[in-house]
Amino acid sequence: MYTRTIRISFIALLCLTLAGCLSFGPLKYRQVKMLKKEGFILTDEGWNLGLPERLLFDFNKADIKPEHGQKINRLTKQLNKYDLHKLKIVGHTDDIGHPEYNQKLSEERAQSVASIFVQQGFKPNDLTVIGRGSSQPFAPNTSDENRANNRRVAVIIIP
Repeated sequence: MYTRTIRISFIALLCLTLAGCLSFGPLKYRQVKMLKKEGFILTDEGWNLGLPERLLFDFNKADIKPEHGQKINRLTKQLNKYDLHKLKIVGHTDDIGHPEYNQKLSEERAQSVASIFVQQGFKPNDLTVIGRGSSQPFAPNTSDENRANNRRVAVIIIP
């Protein structure tokens, strides 16, 4: 009888330990599973999604193409469904142009994406909008294709 009680206690302790391993900091397992499914990757800044993997903005533009707007709308619904409301939205540019202009353009790009989140019910106070200009390229600015990849916005989950 005593051995059985020890075994049951050990199994219970093992189950609790394994459940603790499924914790991802302040995020729940189901939230992390959804983020991975949506294409988010864990970085030093948090769960990060570049919108989308390729071009989001045309050269010297901050407006969102309709097909990208639809993808962002779908993402807002997923994040709402999983109670992920605090976000950092970070805009980027390529290296063509004056640094001050690129900084302003990157902020406008991030704000364009943030406005979609607000339209879909996110609170402006839960969104941090940042422009980084051309300071953090995704790829070296050595070709037109690489520059196009650098014209992007990233969405980062703030736990």
